[in-house]
Amino acid sequence: MGTDLLFADDDLPPPPEDGAEPWVVLIADDDPEVHAVTRLALGGLRYKGRRLSLISALSAGEAAAILGCTPHVSIILLDVVMETEDAGLRLVRTIREDLNNHAIRIILRTGQPGQAPEEDVVLAYDINDYKSKAELTAKKLFTSVIAALRAYADIVALDTNRRGLQQIIHSTDRLFELRSMQQFAAGVLTQLSAFLRVKPDAILCAQRGATGHPLADGAFYVLAGAGCYAEAAGQTASPSGAVIPPDLAGRITEAFHSRQSHYGPNETTLFIRVPDGHEVAAWIHTDRPLDDVDRALVEVFASKIAISFANVSLYERLREANETLEARVAERTRALEEANAKLERLATVDPLTAVWNRRHFLDLAAAELGRARRHRRRLSVFLLDLDNFKGVNDGHGHAAGDEVLRTAVVRAREALRTSDQIARFGGEEFVALLPETDLAGARIVAERVRDAIAGSRVVTDGRIIPITASLGVAEWSGAEPSIELTLRRADAALYEAKQAGRNRVCVADEPETPASS
Repeated sequence: MGTDLLFADDDLPPPPEDGAEPWVVLIADDDPEVHAVTRLALGGLRYKGRRLSLISALSAGEAAAILGCTPHVSIILLDVVMETEDAGLRLVRTIREDLNNHAIRIILRTGQPGQAPEEDVVLAYDINDYKSKAELTAKKLFTSVIAALRAYADIVALDTNRRGLQQIIHSTDRLFELRSMQQFAAGVLTQLSAFLRVKPDAILCAQRGATGHPLADGAFYVLAGAGCYAEAAGQTASPSGAVIPPDLAGRITEAFHSRQSHYGPNETTLFIRVPDGHEVAAWIHTDRPLDDVDRALVEVFASKIAISFANVSLYERLREANETLEARVAERTRALEEANAKLERLATVDPLTAVWNRRHFLDLAAAELGRARRHRRRLSVFLLDLDNFKGVNDGHGHAAGDEVLRTAVVRAREALRTSDQIARFGGEEFVALLPETDLAGARIVAERVRDAIAGSRVVTDGRIIPITASLGVAEWSGAEPSIELTLRRADAALYEAKQAGRNRVCVADEPETPASS
């Protein structure tokens, strides 16, 4: 062998420590000398600015235990014959099948090539290289390790991309479920922090305020904050303000001005251009510089978020438009209900005295007569006419006459029972419906009403206007098909009261019964 053989005796000092994460290489061999010379040959190797961290195992069982508890082992330099003649080959199956580790690069090293022929081993086992110890010089070992590290880095990058893309899809799917802009903005920070595997110290900003209008130059609106910036949400910030630190506000402002993302040693400012014309910037503390894979995935995440922002913004505008439309519909509905109520009142209530009008009274009377007929109950009515009312209008004016009408109605209502109904029949004439009341009871009620009216006085222009009323009472007879016939008899009794001197109650005669043949 030449001077570049792997098996040398001199030792090299360890490489200086730095912050870069080392490549982890596992040496699995039952010969301690192999471990020593392997460390000597690879001790100073660096790939992509990262040194090697070499771990030793003197048996396949020990190597399997190390692999089970040590993450991110890049390469295993594996001897075939250790505690058994095929211990290394069995460990290959354990790694690939039991541990399900397909990223680690397996370089098989054997001192007895004839016992494990290369062609048979390569075909039967998932290994990445096969070397005979007798032929493995330092240069060949260097070449094999570099090639294995390059392959491992590519596989890890592909797997990271795959998992990152899966997480992006999962994150954006969850974000699409959020319809509120406030919830969506907070969700973006949560998903971005989880995606980068960092503590959620982050802030999400837009150059339009809560009302959607552009802000002053250099200012921006904080859509959401996480971690130590949670209190900034919903506020307007700028490099000269106190909402967030000035240096952080300056980096966000710079992202808006340059319309580009910026990646620092321990932070990332992500610029997101939304399809609807809005611009958003996210700042997050990353604790580490992002590598090319992380940056590429972050850009994919940003493009997905941009579409989501546009959708949420559109949804909010639609929701606001719908709320405005609903408010207008509710307002129009209230106005229509009020108009209908007013029309109903005009159709049923006398506007001067606020009692039922003639048409509505006849409807009420017809319904009450139907109940009286079905249940064999008594029903009476009386007609009321104010005495000398024309003289009031002629002598005192129509305003005084209106006041007399209103006063008479108030007094009559006070004297009636809660079940009785009163209406203005026309002019100064009123009618009352007395359910479940016979003629004698109706006369008592009518007398009480007459007395209440007679005790009233209306004062106008310093003059007192006395009020009296004449009343005619009638009880409905089962032979009468409608209340109009009963009212005719009450009207006859009212005429009788007028003729007898007014301010009195007269009772109608019973209706004539047709003679039987």
